[in-house]
Amino acid sequence: MPPRPKEYGAVIFAGICFGTTGTAQALGPKGASPLVVGAARLLIGALLLCGVHRLLHTGGQRLKAADLLSGGVGVALYQLSFFSAVRSTGVAVGTLTAIGSAPALTGTIAFLITKEVPSRRWFAATMITTVGIIFLTGAKGFSHVNVLGVLEALGAGASYSLFAVASKRAMSGGASFTETMYKIFGLGAILLLPCFALGKNHFLFTGSGFAMALWLGLVPTALAYTSYAYGLNRIKVATVSTLVLAEPATATLLAAVVLGESLNIYSWLGVLIVASGLIYLSRE
Repeated sequence: MPPRPKEYGAVIFAGICFGTTGTAQALGPKGASPLVVGAARLLIGALLLCGVHRLLHTGGQRLKAADLLSGGVGVALYQLSFFSAVRSTGVAVGTLTAIGSAPALTGTIAFLITKEVPSRRWFAATMITTVGIIFLTGAKGFSHVNVLGVLEALGAGASYSLFAVASKRAMSGGASFTETMYKIFGLGAILLLPCFALGKNHFLFTGSGFAMALWLGLVPTALAYTSYAYGLNRIKVATVSTLVLAEPATATLLAAVVLGESLNIYSWLGVLIVASGLIYLSRE
């Protein structure tokens, strides 16, 4: 059965939830260790995703060990490589490279592993949304480019792609979308537990720190990835990787509305171009 509009809408909604991440961190305590923030997000998110699975009783076959390992490693490496990239080369370049490279890398990995062939509409929509992301990120400037940071950002894009393809393969093999998410994120959280010992974690015991960690675990993780997986279960993984590019457009708008950041013409053009690409792709 072909995907319906609600599957596309679910993935775009997930991208909107992802877009709240930066604003939540900006409103949280200053100087919080990004690695500890990432580890806390995965831990809280995994517990909530487990609750969603128990609540919905989605059934399905057991998750295969190979898919669980690939997905869990992908989730954990994404946290480490993305935050490292942002630290090395700045938010603008790090975000553009990581998010912008994900659709192409996902399409390539999906073809190599599962022989999934992306549609022509996906190629066109990916080109459109990538141009939009360039406008969004370029509006904030590219004053600090670091080769190592760019490589780390590409690693983040590849890690996300590994997670996405492993999740899709698990669900294609009969695992339910809720079980796939909670087990993969559970493994990712376990892999990142050492971050709590290695990084400064005292901010988690403050009101703003706990609120930030709870929001990150609830909205851009548990809620977002439940919605994401619901759509991924019926949509090609390459298509999903492009639909979630609603994230940077949402982040830009929230930065203006909540944080008071000004938007220039490039920001507005970026939002409109990304939205156009998503609407075009969702009509596939």
